[in-house]
Amino acid sequence: MANTRQMDSTQPSALRRGWRKLRGVHPALVLATLDVVGLLIASYLSFEELTPGGEVQCTIGGFGISGCQTVANSQYSRPFFGIPVAVYGICLSITLFTLAIAWWRTGNYKLLLAHYGLSLVGVAFEGWFQFAQIFLIHAVCIWCESYGLSLILRFVIALWVYLRTPNPNLVTEDELE
Repeated sequence: MANTRQMDSTQPSALRRGWRKLRGVHPALVLATLDVVGLLIASYLSFEELTPGGEVQCTIGGFGISGCQTVANSQYSRPFFGIPVAVYGICLSITLFTLAIAWWRTGNYKLLLAHYGLSLVGVAFEGWFQFAQIFLIHAVCIWCESYGLSLILRFVIALWVYLRTPNPNLVTEDELE
């Protein structure tokens, strides 16, 4: 019986096996997946906001939240030239997706930096929009929050990879000799 327990403790758990598999996935593919999630959310919001009579549905498991349409109808949801914020989200998500896939395919460090920089700009805008929802509109859109969460995750992952990836353009002391 003791041998059985010892055997079980040496076998990797399903969680560990799953973690190892996940760690084997290129981070660009994780970023690209989050970019697609953001694209889907922004596309839904854009469709509803640009369709005459369209109304953003704001329910989760039958539990209704009324803030989505309030946010969509606010002046803050169309900050530049009357274009809905969600349309900018589509553009950002497509650009970030393209950068992530290009980085995955080429390994070009500058594409990772571009993804990181653009996601940082997106997070800064998300911070402003979060402020607007809470303090100016007095309503919160769960779809907007979901997009914002995907954007923050994209930023954090890009930052983590950036900090862990050595800059290939740096000259080492060995190369100087």
